[in-house]
This record gives sequence, C-alpha cells and structure tokens, in this order.
Amino acid sequence: MNRWISEEPRPEGALVREQSFEPSCIDPSALKVVSRLQAYGYEAYFVGGCVRDLLLGRRPKDFDVATSATPDEIKRLFKNCRIIGRRFRLAHIIFGEKIIETATFRRNPRSEADEADDLYLRRDNVFGTPEEDARRRDFTVNGLYYDPSTHRLIDYVGGLEDLERRIVRAIGDPDIRMQEDPVRILRAIKFAARLGFDIDPPTYEAMLTHRALIRRCAPARVVEEIFRLLRAGAAAPSMRLLAATGVLEVVLPSLHAELAHEGSTNGKTWTRLLATLDALDRVAKNATSPPTNAFLLATLVRPFVDDILTPRARQDVVQNALARRVRHWLEELHAFRSDTASALELLALQPLVSGSTEKVRHRRVRHRHALFGEAVTLRGLYAEACGETAVYLDEWIALLASVTAPPPPSHTKEQRPHRRPWRP
Repeated sequence: MNRWISEEPRPEGALVREQSFEPSCIDPSALKVVSRLQAYGYEAYFVGGCVRDLLLGRRPKDFDVATSATPDEIKRLFKNCRIIGRRFRLAHIIFGEKIIETATFRRNPRSEADEADDLYLRRDNVFGTPEEDARRRDFTVNGLYYDPSTHRLIDYVGGLEDLERRIVRAIGDPDIRMQEDPVRILRAIKFAARLGFDIDPPTYEAMLTHRALIRRCAPARVVEEIFRLLRAGAAAPSMRLLAATGVLEVVLPSLHAELAHEGSTNGKTWTRLLATLDALDRVAKNATSPPTNAFLLATLVRPFVDDILTPRARQDVVQNALARRVRHWLEELHAFRSDTASALELLALQPLVSGSTEKVRHRRVRHRHALFGEAVTLRGLYAEACGETAVYLDEWIALLASVTAPPPPSHTKEQRPHRRPWRP
C-alpha cells in the first residue's frame, strides 16, 4: 500500500505518506517500545536507517526509535532501560542480546546563521520537536519517520525524493554540517558505498573542503566508522571513495603514502588491495557473524606485506618485520591495542597456514582455536583475491574441525572474555 494521505491531519511542513510493510520485516521488540511510549501519550516513531532500509526492500539490521519522552521518562517506563552518553544522552532498552536505541527529539543547539569560527558540536542534548529533530540529522535519507501504529511515513527533509533519486545529501548547509561533526564525511562515504548511491555535489564539495577536520574528532568514533566501512559488505567501494575524496590520507597517512609511492590508483598494490576488499565483501555478506576488528585490520594491510609473508619464513623474523612495517599504520588509526596485536598475530600466522598441517602441534591450535580459524579464513580470502589456489586450505579446515576449542574462561576482574572466532 502506498498513497498520499489527504484526509488525516499532517505535521506542519511535512510530507506524509501511507506505507505498509510486511509484519515479518518489523522488529517485534522495537514495535513494543513504540507502542508503549504511544500508550503513555508520547509521540514515538521508527527513525533513520531502519526506515530507509525498509523502503529500499532491505532487512534493517537495527531499529532506532525517536520520541518526545525524555531519557528519564523513558527509563521510568522501561525497567530494562539504561541511559548512556554525555554529549548525546540515549536510552538503550534491552531485550536479551538486542538493544533498541531510543532517543528524545532534539534540535540543533546552534542556528545555521551562527557565524562562530568553531562550529564543532560538543553538546547535543537540546530537546526539540520532530521537525527540529529531523533537520538536525545528517542526511536526508536518514531523516524519515515511520509510525507503525498508523502506517504513516513522515518526511520533513526531502528524504523520500532523494531515495528515489538514489542520492546522499546533507540536511541543511553541507559546509556547516561537516564542520559541526566531521565524522559525517565518513558516514556519507559509508552510505554511498553500501547503498550504491551518488553523493550530492554540494555535499561532496563540503567533504573535500573539510576532510582534514576529521583529525579533531574522538579517535574512537573515527576508528569505529572505519570498521563499519570495512564490515558492511562494501569495503571495496568505500576504499575507492576514501581515496577519491582524500580522506584516506587523513585517517591512514602511512598506508596512503605507500600507495602514492607506486602511483596509487594504477599501482599493483592498489589493485591487489581492492581485490582483497572485494573478497572480504563476498565473505562478509555470507558470514554467520560479523568479522572481528582484528580480522578487518589484518585484511586491510595484507596486500602490503607480500614480501614479508613468504612460505617457510621464520615466525620471529616475520613478527619483527611486521612490527617495523605496519604496526605504526594501525596505531595511526587508533585501534585498540588488543585488536592491533591480534591483527599482527593473524598476519604472522600466514606462512604457517599456507603450508601443510603435518608438523603442526594440535595442542597449539586448540589453545588458539579462534585465532587459527581467522588466520585460515584470511589465507583463503587472500588466495581468492590473488587468483591463486590455497593448496593446504582444506587440510587446515579439517584440522580446525577436528580440534575442539577450549571452553571460554570464567569472567573475573583479572580475565577478559574469550575471543570469539570469525568464520564465514
């Protein structure tokens, strides 16, 4: 069902459209959150990426809710709720392992007419109306609301038109929006790559102008967006956009310098990198669980260390060479030290898993079962990218299947949870 509503009241300044989705596409926990908020007299809608994906015929990974209830009011309604964040307070409503992120309608704490030199937002807890909330969001395709109780789409920002045109466009003045939060530059790349959309020319120009401001953002936010770029099944197109916009030089200057040294977009390593990321995309789309951060880091730098990871290379020599070559690349990205260390281990194991399992100690494989599983997956992925046959891959897969992983250690203050394997 899809028609324009004329007989019902409509929010001022909004386009409202009737839209029904298959019930199986709607998360029942998210529906409970919206229904309970509305039952207590609050406005509440699905918002953002889940609405966008439903309209595109994609199954949403997460459902977010926007409401007129404040975080404290939400917490009073849901015993399974916790409040997180300082710069941006959010309610997380927990259903087992699932979290429904619920945010109060907000408005931009600064007018677009504000001429201050520093536009970077350090606070974002000024509550507002649904329209103000829509207009403070990043891109039009993420500014749509859906009311599942009345089956109404509400569009204040032209998101429906941009979805039809397949365009990523900033809401408001793109120059101001990119300065307010430069991480939006990475998000624009992610959405364009993942959805196969074009970037609106003024938005693209603002990304080029303000890309250097990414350096002033919290490193944890930047690296998390990089991981999302690599994890979402669109790593290769994301890398092309990172290079085209010059953002790659900002977030990974050493890796960019290595590519630039041999001609970047026409060099052998660049071609191998894109082939590797293409293979990662194919594996990630079919995986039962998302790739770990360490696996993503190892995959990213794998094409740059062919000369180090030669067959029968001694592991201590490989580890020292990797530390000299790529450790500082990963440190530039500000990844967690544990992820960096695990990525280097995965790379150091590549010569071993490229050979036969005959002399491998099963006890060692059992003890580091998750790590060896990821190392074998990386070996197969990179062989596919290079158009090679991974001769001993089946041997390693059989060995991993025959060696039982140890149980995870009990969780104490001194012990960290057992590292989960990632296998496609």
